[in-house]
Amino acid sequence: MKKLVLAGGGHAHLEVLRDLAERPGSGIAVTLVTPRPRFIYTAMIPGAIAGHYRLEDCAIDLEALARRANARFVNGAIFRVDSANHRVHCADGEAIDYDLLSLDVGSRLVVGAVTGVEEHATLVRPMEILMKGWADVLSRAREGKVRAVTLVGGGPAGVEVALAMEYRLRREHPESPPHVRVITNTPMILAEFCAGARRRLKLQLVRRGIGVHVGASVEAVGADHVRLDSGIVFKSDATFWAGGPSAPPWIASSGLAVDPRGFLLVNETLQSVTDPDIFGVGDCATQDGHPHARAGVFAVRAAPVLAANLRAAAHGGVLTPHVTNPRYLALVSAGRKSAVGIWGDFSFQGWWAWRWKDRIDRGFVARYDGAAPHRR
Repeated sequence: MKKLVLAGGGHAHLEVLRDLAERPGSGIAVTLVTPRPRFIYTAMIPGAIAGHYRLEDCAIDLEALARRANARFVNGAIFRVDSANHRVHCADGEAIDYDLLSLDVGSRLVVGAVTGVEEHATLVRPMEILMKGWADVLSRAREGKVRAVTLVGGGPAGVEVALAMEYRLRREHPESPPHVRVITNTPMILAEFCAGARRRLKLQLVRRGIGVHVGASVEAVGADHVRLDSGIVFKSDATFWAGGPSAPPWIASSGLAVDPRGFLLVNETLQSVTDPDIFGVGDCATQDGHPHARAGVFAVRAAPVLAANLRAAAHGGVLTPHVTNPRYLALVSAGRKSAVGIWGDFSFQGWWAWRWKDRIDRGFVARYDGAAPHRR
């Protein structure tokens, strides 16, 4: 019986496990290795911050899903792949042998040389850490101890979270809500979106009184401030770090083929370009010759092909190529139950866009967890 190790509980591995649960008798011994017992659906987190969902509405129980798939569940973090001996090593010392390995471990946030981030800022990923930090901010804000909140990062995550936080803080403190600002070292916010979408979301930021500081590099984060390399210091009672994605360093240090930024390099069948026994999807991987944005939608698109290819590889079958259109639908919530949608160079917005997003997100969670999220 072939041994398959699923490293990480990301979007694509949810589908692999669901496929195994719905079509048992695969003849594959499966092990899921993940540092957290549940998957928090990123797309719903701004809604949870804004108060539209409970955190449990956004969560999928990975251990229960693994159990339904007859897979062994290991609560651990991989820190090295020994491809020569077909073995993965976990941070707690456990070593797990494999015949096939699939990586869906996501990415990390770029911090660079900025000091004080680990001590004084809350990372917006993983989601559990973000929500714990947000709960602390809400508690302190209710005691009058938070007057300014800073989001470092001008991409979709930073902007969407900033809008959600401002909305929630204004609801709870309508007379004198804490000030929310976004700082980014890029010349503009949301550089990956079309001009129309940027214009719509910038207008939302202006209307909500959210400060936007572009072309500004953060040098240090303190307990009560953020300092730029220009010497400007902003008062900040809570700082959230939403820098861009970086590859988990153990991928490159394990000797696997990577792109120039350290992400696993895979071919059209989602296999490592140098090791056919290793597959990779999602934010941790780059498809050779077919780059696209690091967005969860691409892992979702690849998931059915990954599930089929893992079965085929285990039984000596023919693998299916997967090349997807780099264009994708983005639905960015704007704090209130309204959203801005982006499809290539076309953008739109309204309450109906939020309802559309809400339906998609609820459907995704229900597909793997079974329970419909609670409405607010």
